[in-house]
Amino acid sequence: MAGVQAAEEIDCDMPAPAGKLTSVPEIAAYVLAHAAGFAWGLTVNPMIFRSLIAQGYRDHLMLVVIALSIAVSAVVLLIFLLLRKLMAGSGAPPPPANVPPPAVKFTDLPEIAAYVLAHAAGIAWNAIVTPLIFRSLIEQGHRILLPGVGIALSITVSIIVLLIFLFLRKATAGLGKPA
Repeated sequence: MAGVQAAEEIDCDMPAPAGKLTSVPEIAAYVLAHAAGFAWGLTVNPMIFRSLIAQGYRDHLMLVVIALSIAVSAVVLLIFLLLRKLMAGSGAPPPPANVPPPAVKFTDLPEIAAYVLAHAAGIAWNAIVTPLIFRSLIEQGHRILLPGVGIALSITVSIIVLLIFLFLRKATAGLGKPA
């Protein structure tokens, strides 16, 4: 009976240890997944944008940027979830031999909602504020700073989106569960 009680005390619903926002393996999965999205943004997006501009679609560029951001965010979510699943339990002490290992969930609706809301905030920032910053730099003659400022903004927004996601996930963790 003690083994059953110990298994019930393990919080299987949260990918992070009980009482914490996240864990090291989860942060590693998040960073690796977002690094893949960042690499896409640095390599593929410019080719797409140049091609669209060359074809005369400059007026539709912001819609394409937002659509690509949503698509990349969805792919990054899948990569994050898969990496988190693969890394689950790494670094954690094994459960006692008489207790079955806790099942690690892939995800749930509140977690997906937290991810979508956090990334919607990041996409909104990148669609509204980032162009204003870039225009200001260009108008002031600081075009050379654009790549560095772009990378710094991307990293900063990624960190802020992560924090929004973690806090929203923690706030919604109990939703939808029977009392």
